[in-house]
Amino acid sequence: MKKLAAGLATKSNITEILSQNVKTGTEKFTFLNGDVYGGEYKLVYEPFLLVKQGKGTYATDNFDVYHGEWDNDTFATSDIHIKYNNDAQYRGKIDSNGAMNGLGTYIFPDGSSIEADWVDNVPFANIIFREPLGFAWVVQDTTKDAVTFSPGNHFWNNLLSDESITQSTESSLGENELN
Repeated sequence: MKKLAAGLATKSNITEILSQNVKTGTEKFTFLNGDVYGGEYKLVYEPFLLVKQGKGTYATDNFDVYHGEWDNDTFATSDIHIKYNNDAQYRGKIDSNGAMNGLGTYIFPDGSSIEADWVDNVPFANIIFREPLGFAWVVQDTTKDAVTFSPGNHFWNNLLSDESITQSTESSLGENELN
């Protein structure tokens, strides 16, 4: 996440003047690059610096939207909701640099998701993949190049382990049905 330059204020609601040099409030700012921030801020006059401070929504010029709490122009340690321009989303913990770190859920545009403890944008532990209809798959094994999932709900476990279903399906197919 880049640092912001001074913007153009569109609505003012100054709530507190911390000193002669610092002012806080709630406002909407549009920046020269097209980014928009609406929410709580802190303005430091010397040097002239505008920072996101508190609850707010930041929309980038490429339509990524970050909604959450800010601390001195970086992401606070609380949960944040990010909606990316491809309709993917992330809800959870991120570090001050914007990397997914901690418990969170990445939601793909098709509605499937990965819930996990993340480390530097990579699912690290307690990984659960959910299909768009909600069926859960739990990580069985991870390597550098692959992730192996096993069914996470009893229906799939029973279905996959029931040999009678496999046998009856295989034996019921006639020669014409296979071609």
